[in-house]
Amino acid sequence: MQRHYTLLSLITAFIVVITVVSGYIDLKVSGLPVEIDIVTAHTAMVNPIKGIPLPSGIRAGDRMDLADQPLATRIVIGINILSAYLQATLPSGHAYNFVIERDKGRLTVPVASVNLSGASGGRAFQWMNLIQLVISAGLALLILWRGRDRAAVGMAIWTVGLVTSSIIFPLDGWTGLAIVSAANIGNLLSRVGFYIMADAVARSILSPSVRRLHLGAFVLILTAGAALYSLGGPVLYALTGWAGGLLPRAGLVWSASYLVPVMLLFSCYQHATQAQRLRLRWMLWSGVIFLVGVIVSNTPILSLQFSVAALYICQTIGIVGFLYAVLRHRVVDVSVVLDRTLVYGGITALVVGVLAAVNSLVQHAALGTNASLLLQLAVPLSLGIVLTRVRMYLDRIVERVFFRKKYLADRALRRFAECCSRFEHTDELLTTAAAEIRRHLGARGVAFYERRVVEYFCVRQEGEVRYPSQVKIDDTAFVAARAEQDDIDLAELHSRLGTDGCVFPVTAHGELQHVLVCANRPGEHYSSDERLLLVHVAHEMGMALYALRMRAQSQVMEALAKATPVTFREIQTQARALLSTTTTS
Repeated sequence: MQRHYTLLSLITAFIVVITVVSGYIDLKVSGLPVEIDIVTAHTAMVNPIKGIPLPSGIRAGDRMDLADQPLATRIVIGINILSAYLQATLPSGHAYNFVIERDKGRLTVPVASVNLSGASGGRAFQWMNLIQLVISAGLALLILWRGRDRAAVGMAIWTVGLVTSSIIFPLDGWTGLAIVSAANIGNLLSRVGFYIMADAVARSILSPSVRRLHLGAFVLILTAGAALYSLGGPVLYALTGWAGGLLPRAGLVWSASYLVPVMLLFSCYQHATQAQRLRLRWMLWSGVIFLVGVIVSNTPILSLQFSVAALYICQTIGIVGFLYAVLRHRVVDVSVVLDRTLVYGGITALVVGVLAAVNSLVQHAALGTNASLLLQLAVPLSLGIVLTRVRMYLDRIVERVFFRKKYLADRALRRFAECCSRFEHTDELLTTAAAEIRRHLGARGVAFYERRVVEYFCVRQEGEVRYPSQVKIDDTAFVAARAEQDDIDLAELHSRLGTDGCVFPVTAHGELQHVLVCANRPGEHYSSDERLLLVHVAHEMGMALYALRMRAQSQVMEALAKATPVTFREIQTQARALLSTTTTS
């Protein structure tokens, strides 16, 4: 994924500013001291907020004709409906005239905005919203700067849209309505990004016709939901007094735009391979939980507090699930890995901190100020030796427990690398190597190419990825392997071997005779330590193959020395075969 760093920097600054400003304003939110529940397209009911006293002249259950409200009040109602509970931020102390219907007729009651921090559960809701905002912003920044493929682009748009949808400023009137509309454009953007992400995952699993069917349904539902509820609803009500676009059923249409990509992920799961299902599972169920929160918040059948609590909890769980899927299962191709180095660094930092704390405690509590210099040096040195042994023990626990699968694969491939020199036949070595690498690293395809005069020939192949049987000698992948003598990422090249995977030169004494090609795992690039391991395996194989070829040449030379006219032609054929596979880098 090509990066435009100026644009990325601007988006990053936007995300940070929105997160800080919206988080700060959210903790000091002010708004209407009542809930306004839309009953029909023309009527609404006024209900109290727990913990906030009703304004003078308002009773619980009062009804009002929505069309009879003054323009300023209609705009405030539109802002209030489309903003999450305790996020309908209005300037504190501003009064708005509400026309209430009573038995004796209609009554105009001024209702002033108040600080809503004292509402029952209000502070908890504010903190939940802040936590969700910070997690969304963190995930957005991670994907923006480290994402690589089309699915990462979709996830970046989704998370940036989520952050944008949290924009709140204490404004009313048309400016306030414009701010809420801008936030809902973020909601629109997030749905588009979520669909792009799901469609990118589906591209390699479902047929184009199935994907087009889902795309058509998504565009239709998204357009209807945006026109009726998200963008058109509050503006239409403010201008005409008709509130049909703010009803819960309109919110259900708006929520259904998230349902289409979730259904697309379900279709992918049904047709995916076992390896793909393992990585899709977290993504799928995180999407389901996220969708539940959206539906409950947009169609508040129960109390508004319950709906918004469900929104915050479900969306936070869903976003954390996607974050885990990205970092652990890498369903989206992100060039960042939570590998052993990070964990070991944390353990080392912990041990150093404990050492510093214990040393300080011993010096102040046990040694005092009169201890000799030698004793003051001996105590931290002894503690360091002891805690170093503790750190080594913790490293072994981490290696064998938390990274057990990786530990076993690493150990198996290192053991194979040590055994390479013991193989007696080149064919058996190549066959075993391809099988071992694919089994322990989960590669979708493994191939070995051998140089023969003017082309590279595929001499061994394992897995579902099919590589070409012959590749020209100046293919960019092989040229790079000969030039750099190091592992090469195919995504950086234009090669017949494709763009998904890595190339590892199999060398010995500066001579490149074979090349190892490994396809990536589904949606996942190899980590740096895995590539170093493959470099080690390729080097050991190179030495073993070189030794086998030297031995074969030695046998031919010995046979030539002892040849008779009858056997000379057969020996000459063997020598030509060896010569065709001999070259230098």
